[in-house]
Amino acid sequence: MNTKNKLKKIICIAVAVIALAAVLSSCAKPFAKVDMVRKSTESGAEIPQVQGFMGEDEINAKLSEIFTPYADLAYKAVSDSDGELQVIYNLEESENSSLFKPEYTLSMSIADGEKHNIDITEATISGASRVEYVSPSDISWLGSAKVITSTFDLRDMGIDIDLFQIGGNARQQFTVDLLVRVYEAFADGELDISDVAVGQDKDEVYRKAVKLGLIDVYSDPDGNVSDSMDYAAAMDWYTVQSMSFKMLECIERDVYGRQSESVTGGEFARMIEFFCGVYMTDYDSDSAYSWQDMCAVDFAGVAKKAKKSDTVIKRRDAAELIWKINQNAPSYKVKFNDKNLPQVEDSDSIWVRRVMNYYLMNYYGDSTLFAPMQKMTVLNALQNARYYVNSKYSDYQFANDYKNVKDYSNYDMVTLAGMIIDYFADRPDEERNAFEIKTVINDRDYNWFYSQQNTGEYSAVNCMPSIATMAAHWYNENSKATVQKMRATSDVTEGWTAFELRNGLDAYNVPYTVVDATLKNITDALDEGKIVLAQYSDRPFSQSGHCYVIYGYKKIGESVTFIINDSDSLSDRAIIFGRKRGNGDELEANFAMWSISRFVSDVTVIG
Repeated sequence: MNTKNKLKKIICIAVAVIALAAVLSSCAKPFAKVDMVRKSTESGAEIPQVQGFMGEDEINAKLSEIFTPYADLAYKAVSDSDGELQVIYNLEESENSSLFKPEYTLSMSIADGEKHNIDITEATISGASRVEYVSPSDISWLGSAKVITSTFDLRDMGIDIDLFQIGGNARQQFTVDLLVRVYEAFADGELDISDVAVGQDKDEVYRKAVKLGLIDVYSDPDGNVSDSMDYAAAMDWYTVQSMSFKMLECIERDVYGRQSESVTGGEFARMIEFFCGVYMTDYDSDSAYSWQDMCAVDFAGVAKKAKKSDTVIKRRDAAELIWKINQNAPSYKVKFNDKNLPQVEDSDSIWVRRVMNYYLMNYYGDSTLFAPMQKMTVLNALQNARYYVNSKYSDYQFANDYKNVKDYSNYDMVTLAGMIIDYFADRPDEERNAFEIKTVINDRDYNWFYSQQNTGEYSAVNCMPSIATMAAHWYNENSKATVQKMRATSDVTEGWTAFELRNGLDAYNVPYTVVDATLKNITDALDEGKIVLAQYSDRPFSQSGHCYVIYGYKKIGESVTFIINDSDSLSDRAIIFGRKRGNGDELEANFAMWSISRFVSDVTVIG
């Protein structure tokens, strides 16, 4: 073959190859620049569609099938978020894309317009109209703006939640673990559990939850300890609201130092609003009553109209505010009227009598006292906000015959964590953990605690002989005093007064001084290494009082908690730390001073 023919043959082969390449390329590569547009579904949501691909009609049909379920849910969340959330689609060419095998990734995410982003799903688009994607295991949360924004809030606190992996009904283990992490994020460090005695055979989260009060610990008369924790148990409404209350209480006390501070009417109304939202009730009901209506009250507006928004309130003011909030919410169980209102021991206020009649506030103490002029502290306000909402929720359940009390999901618990974070969102960061912490505990390295139980004929009234006996052993490790011997220093067969108490101290050579019953006098005595014997009463004056030994205090900011020995305590908190019931109880000082000062004018200082 001559050179001319060879050249012609080579040219023909080259042309054929180029032609073949052109055919293959036209089958595989885009006609033009690949781009993305959006198409609205029947529900109003938008889904992505591509243009520029060969066979794009088939591709877009598959994309519609893939993204529509996600888009419908996401659209609901976006609509409920008042513009806070948005859906983002992104089209990117893959690294291994080539002329003959183009490949793109189309991804979907939901964001809040700032730095937060949750990847939802993605599809790979390649030549020959191929579309592939992996479906996430659970996307039901995608329809809830609250779950998504709560997840973003948790991420801001350094807590990462994988929403694709936590589907299903909420269990105590998940909830306790999440709330402990929230507390530690607020406290900027791990909770110290070195002093927690119970649960040594259990995990660290359990012991932290016990210390925070998320898990209740009990003891029987024989000293056997049990608790309310069942990691596999579903979360019921009572447990949810109890844990949320404890979280607010602990964060207010430990992180912001506000347990004993006064609150304004606006703050109190916000607390009520918070607990209304905690229940997250299933709204599918045939009843004429809706918990949504209960939560739809303009709480801030009611406080403002009552002229209490920015005013520090007392308990009588709180009663008025609660009643006015109550008037703005449906009455599920009863029709309110002012006939036959009860008489309250220490108040004739119409507001007080109304809230007492319908169980919308608690007594102050354990009987019929209301303490109308006592200031509303953060702790007492939280207690009453929860108390009011519990009462209304019970009415709601009664009206609906418990038909629509739902099972809580893990997504609900994420929402709860977000609600707690949001509750404190207006507090400047510099207010967190920015206060003095002072702890004074004048304990002994030997046992000096005495219970009045099983102390003979006068066990029921042996509280004063018991604290006198404690004082004797605190002062002198080798004291021979017992509760029975201390009782024998007097012929009185009823409860003792301060006169018999001090005679008993004299009998065992225990030095003491008598000072006015003020918070300063008590903390000054404790600062000097002494202990204080105090009588008190949170009951009507026609009933007897009680007493305890104050041997320490904790001061966090301006909030003070007494450390006490109570010879007849019903509290199980001391058991957490390996002590007997009543040994080392904690008592908020504002309440303690009210109950002491209304009963006696002085206290006895030992040492």
